[in-house]
Amino acid sequence: MLEPQTRAALTEQLAPPPGYELVHAVGTTFTLDLATALTVPLCFASHRVSAADDQLGILNAIRRAADRVDVFAQAGEISMGTTSKLVAFLEPMLHPVTARRGIFHPKVWYLEYAAGEHRSYRFLSASRNLTADRSWDTLVRLDGTPAPAGQKLDARRKNKPLVTLLKTLPKLAVHPVAADRIARIDALADRWGTVQWELPTGVRDLAFHAFGVGASTRPELPGRRALVVSPFVTDDGLAALRGKLWGETHLISRAETIDRLDPATLSSSKLQTRVLDGAANDTAEIETGHDDTTDATAGAAAAVVAATPVRAADRLVGLHAKIVIVDRDHTSRVFLGSANATSPGWGTNVEVMVELIGKTSVLGVDATLSALGNLTEPYQSDGGAAEPEDEAAEARLEHLLRGLAGLRIHIEIGGDGPYSMRVQVGDGDRASFERRIAKTGATLHWHLLPRPDLRRAASTLTKPQGETLDEVALTDISPFVVLTARDADGRERSTIVVAELAGDIAERRDAIIASQLTDRASFVRLLTLLLELSGVATPTVAGAGATGFFGTAAGSDVVEGAGLFEALLRAVAAGHDGLADAKRIIDYLASHGEDQAMMPPGFDSLWEQVWAAHLELTGAAA
Repeated sequence: MLEPQTRAALTEQLAPPPGYELVHAVGTTFTLDLATALTVPLCFASHRVSAADDQLGILNAIRRAADRVDVFAQAGEISMGTTSKLVAFLEPMLHPVTARRGIFHPKVWYLEYAAGEHRSYRFLSASRNLTADRSWDTLVRLDGTPAPAGQKLDARRKNKPLVTLLKTLPKLAVHPVAADRIARIDALADRWGTVQWELPTGVRDLAFHAFGVGASTRPELPGRRALVVSPFVTDDGLAALRGKLWGETHLISRAETIDRLDPATLSSSKLQTRVLDGAANDTAEIETGHDDTTDATAGAAAAVVAATPVRAADRLVGLHAKIVIVDRDHTSRVFLGSANATSPGWGTNVEVMVELIGKTSVLGVDATLSALGNLTEPYQSDGGAAEPEDEAAEARLEHLLRGLAGLRIHIEIGGDGPYSMRVQVGDGDRASFERRIAKTGATLHWHLLPRPDLRRAASTLTKPQGETLDEVALTDISPFVVLTARDADGRERSTIVVAELAGDIAERRDAIIASQLTDRASFVRLLTLLLELSGVATPTVAGAGATGFFGTAAGSDVVEGAGLFEALLRAVAAGHDGLADAKRIIDYLASHGEDQAMMPPGFDSLWEQVWAAHLELTGAAA
């Protein structure tokens, strides 16, 4: 049954099972916060890295995951919380998309892990976006393994909607997805088709529904009674869900949503409306880093999911869960996922809902209402309230930015440093860009995410020659362009557009790494992580010591064990790819005259011997 006392952090659900490592992860979200997205690769690091760790640990975890993670998000719904240049390492894995009709709204994760020859799969279907929002949400976690030979056909039938969505994702991207990434996603989809899922407790069968892709259709929902939980509800959407019910419907939503329903909808004696009790927001404390979070396979769903680690003082506020439960005879069908109780939600949008089937006594309406207990309270309304003008105006700005973000913006980099950046809307999209702005009467400005001081009017983007920014530092080059729309009444809304970079500088991300190095101790820490995060056990070296690569660094916090010197020797013996990463950073520092300031005395001669031994053992060319 639904268990609101069961708490599960998304970051914990993404982490590989003990003894396994990530092979590939594909995630989807409607809204995406870049700062929150930075936490995702930390879940897959072979050594435990937390958001509280130093910047070097975080950026290396992100670099290691970049080729194994793909995230697809609705264009025009990307934002940035805390500013960090580390978002440059997210660029290869982020793919803004647009839906053919409606919006792109699923919040799912396809996860493949490996332990030697063994494969393990996990599917997460949530109502939470990849943001730092703190609200009541739901999550379904399913774990699976390759189906036995005699059950592959049934697995393919059951997984077909998920496979169709996975193969469709690259086709929805604003910019072409790299061919090697498409190939990896297609290969994952082929393997996904034959996964056999473990059923959660109390569930005897399951089904997947991916709306808005392929030949998907809305499932029929005949039944005796229903429970609908949705923050957003429309009269036609609710009517469609209730169309084949002959009994009552319990609706749990937001007060403002219920107030805007048609009076005729609310006058039905077969509709009971409820909202979250105000006290529910005061009882939902979650602490960071605890190991007692319960995974969502314990029941039909976990009612509370935190997308990022939650500080002890944070509380869940507001309803964001999407649930439909239909009782029929002694069997109940539970739908959990991303779709609101609206016509677009169950019709035109791209959405995913997981259907769980089991006994009414376990999964049904009464069992769920009982589990929610005093978290909800009755709410009576006459309906008919109009949408406030501020909300309508915000929606218009949001719609404008989504449309603009679905158009292609190109950036061409020139010069030898400092660099120039020519930014412009693609030839085929200029007229549409200008028309959309003129239609709303809004004013629009843009700037590079790392350089808010270089603010320009949007009209510069549609000039035939675009707009050229000069004297741009290497670490400020970015495909992330911030668009800000402002209406006549002064309301503003911004989004981040991912532009297409031409002439990118190969060492740009190395420069960002180098910018994080402040002294010799940070250099030693970086090399330690280059090995540690990809499998070579080394001590954690921090602090001000500068001789730690020979063993124990004086004046630093060093875990008992061999120093970096021994770790380098082990890496040579294993043909470790971390050495190639290390060489690239070392070469960058040397080419910019920073090697003497950053490298401990004697390190250069040690490194020459280590690299020569590596080349000899691997047979690589110098």
